Amino acid sequence: MGSGLKGTKVLMAKGMSCLTYASLCFPDDIQERGVDCIPNYYYRDDGLKIWSAIESFVSGIVRYYYPSDAHVLADCELQAWADEIFNQGFLGNEASGFPSSLQSIPELIKYLTMWIYCCSARHAALNNGQYDLGAWMPNFPATMRNPPPQAKGTTSLESYLDTIPEVNSTSLAIYILWILCCEPGDSRSLGTYPDEHFTEEEPKQLIAAFQGRLAQISQEIQERNKSLPIPYRYLDPHQIENSTSI
Repeated sequence: MGSGLKGTKVLMAKGMSCLTYASLCFPDDIQERGVDCIPNYYYRDDGLKIWSAIESFVSGIVRYYYPSDAHVLADCELQAWADEIFNQGFLGNEASGFPSSLQSIPELIKYLTMWIYCCSARHAALNNGQYDLGAWMPNFPATMRNPPPQAKGTTSLESYLDTIPEVNSTSLAIYILWILCCEPGDSRSLGTYPDEHFTEEEPKQLIAAFQGRLAQISQEIQERNKSLPIPYRYLDPHQIENSTSI
């Protein structure tokens, strides 16, 4: 917020320049950051379960409609979609690792799993806890009215109060966070499909299995949270939107 619109554009450009495909593929990201073995990392534990559920669902759908790698390669609309994302969304940056085409069934499964996960679970994990964290202003100051101290032991209560944002800025920031984290009135949790796009029996069974797995994950998370002093609920499937919704 303190950077303003112009500063935000600069930050977004810098972020996009180093964004990689692996960083958006949850299991790869966990491995690359070296956090696959640390204890009590609920973001990782819940996220891997949801990634696996999405991947299993996507795999069933993809393998039903694409019998072989050749069918994936021959789908010109699918290939054009991947090419557009690579060239228009990531400006043809080969260093990002994003594919410009999809060569096989496993590649397509991973690609679709990544997009579904990022637009649902990843967004929920990043968005839904903002108010819980930021409503206590020192955790999430919208601005700083003075530069941060350059040495330890030089801060006083007066200098601290002169640095943190004034009441009006804080109130505005908290209000924005509250809006961002409000559950929409037409909320559709992950795996909920009120519009029937599939009429074949096998895809309908895959949807039911996906919904059942998500319900099981939700129950596991709720049971674990009962024993935690601070519950981690941001990746409970019941609180994850089907797609990004603000």
